[in-house]
Amino acid sequence: MKFLPAKTLLLIPALLFSHTCFCQKKFSPVDTASIRHSLDQANALFKKNLYDSAIGKCNQVLQLTEKNNLKLLSAAAWDIIGEVMMANGKFPHVRRYDSLILPIATQFKDTTLIISVRTREGVYLLEHGKNGEAADHFLAVLDMRLTKEQSLKTAEVYGNMASIYMNLSKKNEAMNWFFKALRLYEKHDHHPGMGETYSNISSIYYLMGQTNDAIDFQKKSIWHREKQQDIQGLIIPHINIGQLYLLKDSLNLSLDHLNRAVTLAEKINNIKLRAAAYSGMSTFFVKTKQYGPALTWQNKSIALFEETDNKTMLSRLYISAGNLASSTNDSATAIAFYQKGLSLSKQLGNLENTGNAYEKMSAFYFGRHDFEKAYQYYKIYTSYRDTIAIASALTNIEKVKIEYETEKKDNEILKLASEQRIKQLQIEKQQALLEGNLLEAARKENEIELLGKAKELQTLKIKQQDEELEKQLLLARNNEQQLQLAEKEKQLQQKQLRNSNLTRNFILGAAILLVLVGYFLFNRYQLRRKIKEQESLLAVRNDIAKDLHDEIGSTLTSIMILSEVSGKNLQRDQAKTSSFLQKITEQSAAVQQGISDIVWAVKPDNDKLENMVIRMREYVAQTLESKNVHTVINIDSAMLDKTLDMNQRRDLFLVFREAVNNIAKYAGATEVQVTLGKIDNDLQLQVVDNGCGFEPGKQTSSNGLKNMQARAISLKGKCDIHSEPGKGTAVTLRIPTT
Repeated sequence: MKFLPAKTLLLIPALLFSHTCFCQKKFSPVDTASIRHSLDQANALFKKNLYDSAIGKCNQVLQLTEKNNLKLLSAAAWDIIGEVMMANGKFPHVRRYDSLILPIATQFKDTTLIISVRTREGVYLLEHGKNGEAADHFLAVLDMRLTKEQSLKTAEVYGNMASIYMNLSKKNEAMNWFFKALRLYEKHDHHPGMGETYSNISSIYYLMGQTNDAIDFQKKSIWHREKQQDIQGLIIPHINIGQLYLLKDSLNLSLDHLNRAVTLAEKINNIKLRAAAYSGMSTFFVKTKQYGPALTWQNKSIALFEETDNKTMLSRLYISAGNLASSTNDSATAIAFYQKGLSLSKQLGNLENTGNAYEKMSAFYFGRHDFEKAYQYYKIYTSYRDTIAIASALTNIEKVKIEYETEKKDNEILKLASEQRIKQLQIEKQQALLEGNLLEAARKENEIELLGKAKELQTLKIKQQDEELEKQLLLARNNEQQLQLAEKEKQLQQKQLRNSNLTRNFILGAAILLVLVGYFLFNRYQLRRKIKEQESLLAVRNDIAKDLHDEIGSTLTSIMILSEVSGKNLQRDQAKTSSFLQKITEQSAAVQQGISDIVWAVKPDNDKLENMVIRMREYVAQTLESKNVHTVINIDSAMLDKTLDMNQRRDLFLVFREAVNNIAKYAGATEVQVTLGKIDNDLQLQVVDNGCGFEPGKQTSSNGLKNMQARAISLKGKCDIHSEPGKGTAVTLRIPTT
C-alpha cells in the first residue's frame, strides 16, 4: 500500500495594478477600475473553487480588454484562467495561457505576472519529474522578489521546493522547506496554506515510519480546512488520514474518512482530486481483500490520472495495480502494470518508487516459483535501497564538511583581522613614540638613572668577586681534609675487601644453585602447561567432532540419501524429485548454519555475553521472523560485559538454538519471549512460547530435549522444560557464572 502525498498548494497571487505601466490607450480610469474589480471577483471565485464562474468572469473581462487593446489586463485574466487549469491538472492548457502571458509581462516588466508564470512552469516540470529544472524556476522567482517580501506567494514557492526534495527522497531538506512555508502562513494567518502544509508535513512523517505523528498533522490540516469551509482542500487530508488509519488497522475510521473524500471530490469539478479519492478507496478494499471493488476503484482512478497525465501518481498506481492483478492471479496484467510503474519511476528519477517496483516484481516471481528472476530483481532492489541510504549518508557528510569549511574560513578571517589590528596598533605606537621628542628632559633623567644602576651593578660585582675568592680558599682547606680522610678510608676498604672475598664466593655459588633450580622448575612448569594445553585442545577437537557428528552428520547422511533417491526418480516422478531437492536445499542450509554456529563458538573474539546476544538476535530473525512469529528479547544490560569461555558460549547457544528450532518446527506459536538475566550468582536463559505445547513425559525419544539436558549438565547447570498441551512451552536454563 502506498501513501498518497499531498500536492503543493497553488495560491493565486494578488494582482496589483497601481504602477505606471497601465498607461495604455482607449480606456478611461473608470473603465480600468471596473475591469480590475471584475478581476478581483474572478480571483475570489477561484479561491472558493467555483472554477466555471471564475472562467466566465475572466471571459467577460477579456471581451473588454481585447476590444480596447488592454494587453496587461488581458494577461491578468489569462493568469487567473491558468491557475484554474493548474488546479484541475490540465497542464497543456496552462502552458498555452502562459505562452500568451509571458511576452506581455516581459514587455511591461510586470514582476507579479512573471513570477506567476514561472511558478506554474516549475509546477509543471515538478509534476513531470524534471526536478532540477523545476528548482531553477522556483529559486529564480524567490530571487526576483519573494524572499525579500516574505508573502503568501513566497510560502507557496517554499512548499514547491519541499515537494522537489520529497521527490528526490531527501526528507530532511523537504521538512525544512515545509516548516519555512508553515511559519509564513502562520505569520499571515492563512488557514488554507497552514492546512496544506500540515498535510504535506504529515506525508514526510509517514515516509519516516512515524504514523502517529502523521495522523496528528493530518488532523491539524483538516481542522484548518473545516474552519475555512474549504471543500476542495479537505479531500487530500481525508484521503491521507484514511490511509494512515488503514496502516493501524482502524478500518472503520479509515473507511469513514475515505468515504468523506469521495463525497467531497464528486461535488467539485476537479479531476485530480476525484482520481486521488478513488485511489484511496481502492487501497482500502485491497487491505480488506475485497479485490472486486478494489479493481473497480483502481481502474476509475488510473483513467482519471492518465487523463491529466499525472506521472508521479501514475508511477505509484501502476505498481499498486500490479499488486492487485497479482492477487487475482492475472499474471500478464500484473507484469504489464509493474513495467509501466518501473518505467515511469525511472523517468521521474524517484529512487524509492523504483526500488519499490523491483521489490514487488521480486515478490511476484518468488510467489510463482521463478526463483532466478525473483533473485535477480531482489538484488536490484537491495542496490536501490542501499543507494538511498548511501545518498542520505553522503548528504550528511557533505553538510558536515561544508560546516567545517565555513568555520575554518571564519577563523581565518578572524585571524587575519587580528593580525591587521596588531599591525595597526604597532603603527600607532610608533607614531606615539615619535611624539616623545617633547619629553627630552625626561629621557636624559632616565639615562642618568640607568648610569647609576650600572655603577651599583659594578660595585655589586666586585663584592661578589671577593666573596668568590673567600669561598675558593675555604674549598681548598676542605679538599685537604678530604684527602686525609680518603687515605684512611682506603686502608679500611682494603681490609674489608679481604674479609668479603669469602662471603662473595659463597653468595655467588648459592645464586648459581638457585638459577639452576629455577630453570629446572620453570621447564617443569612449561611442560605441564603444554600438556594441559594439548589436553584442552584435544578436548576442543573432540567436542567439535561430536558437534559436527551430532549437528551435521545425520543431516549429510539424509542429504546423501535424498540425492540418491532424487537421481533414481528424476525421470519417473519429477514432482517428487522437486520435493526431494527442496528438502536437500533446506538441509544444506541447516548444515551451513550448524557449521557457522560451531565456528562462531570457537572464535575467542566472541567471549563476551554481548556478542552472544547479537548472535541470538540474528538467529531469531532468521528463524522466527520469516514465520511471522513476534519475538521479544529482554536482556539484563548489567550482564552484557560478562565473559563466557568457549564451552559455555557453545553449549548455551546450542540450547537456545534447539529451543528456537523446536518453536519454529513444532510449536505453531505466534509470540515468543526470550529473557536473559541474572538470578543470584547464576545466568538464566528462558525461552517461552504460546504454541501448542506437549507432554514432556511422553517425549522420551526426543534427541533434542536430551541434548539440551546434557549440555546443561556439562555447564554444571540445570535445564527445566515446562509444557502442557495447548498452553505453550517454557525452557529455562540456569548456569553458574564466574
